[in-house]
Amino acid sequence: MSRTKHTSRESEQLDQLDWIAAAKEVRAAPAPPRTVEAPAQVASGDGPAPVLLTRVDASCNMRRFYGLALAQSLWGEWGVVRHWGRIGAQGQKRTDWYEAPEAARAELERMARHKRRRGYG
Repeated sequence: MSRTKHTSRESEQLDQLDWIAAAKEVRAAPAPPRTVEAPAQVASGDGPAPVLLTRVDASCNMRRFYGLALAQSLWGEWGVVRHWGRIGAQGQKRTDWYEAPEAARAELERMARHKRRRGYG
């Protein structure tokens, strides 16, 4: 695993996740959080769409987001792009790289399950 600069496509996808998170901040509905999937496919179009999970608890001033997306490098590696932080803030980003797309997809699904178990929806 290594950290690299984001390609323009990855940056565009992360900007899209930022936009979705900001839109949720504006709506601020009292309903329970839910999963929002962006309309565009990631990587080469055959992977899952980016997933944005949120966790909001007004009683303890908690407003978090957690975004997951697949990305492919120029060298054929597949990455799971994670983007997390407080809704409305820039947050942090991290990409973990894998040699096989199946491994990256499995890790993305594992991370999404883990966050859902911890109250994100």
